Amino acid sequence: MKSKQLSFFAPAELRHGGEIRKGKRKIARPIDTKRPMHIVLRAQRARGRWSFLHKNNKGIIALLLVDVAERFGVKILRYENVGNHIHLLTSVKKRKALQNFLRVFPQKVMFAVTGAKKGAPQGKFWDALVFTRVIHWGKEYHRYIKDYFWKNRMEALGFKRDELKEWWLVPG
Repeated sequence: MKSKQLSFFAPAELRHGGEIRKGKRKIARPIDTKRPMHIVLRAQRARGRWSFLHKNNKGIIALLLVDVAERFGVKILRYENVGNHIHLLTSVKKRKALQNFLRVFPQKVMFAVTGAKKGAPQGKFWDALVFTRVIHWGKEYHRYIKDYFWKNRMEALGFKRDELKEWWLVPG
């Protein structure tokens, strides 16, 4: 049995935002310029005509994503629009690029969906801070991201989460 060297430093937290840090002190968002990053933007108010999948919003959101990503040099590896939340798998070269993207994209989506304008707010739209997680290539990518994005695509098509059994893994 091989022994594993213990680390002097505590392992770095790879997640930030969402409900994880709610009510806690602010810390810097972990970013790795050599690894992909999973981003989730969630809004429970995105229902009915404010749904991200609504015919008036779906195309606009996709165009905004491409526009803002190109503007700040963020590479979009995968994208899933689930109606009340959006999943992105991104890659960035600089921290500032991701910070700018996470500042501008949610704002543009909110303005496009709600019709709000600066000076005429519609109330709080997003549930929490944008959730991000640094992803490791290999097993974590294949097990976590590919399956997770697939399940979210099926959910966006109308399947319920509890109906999505892992039938694709069963041989035969």
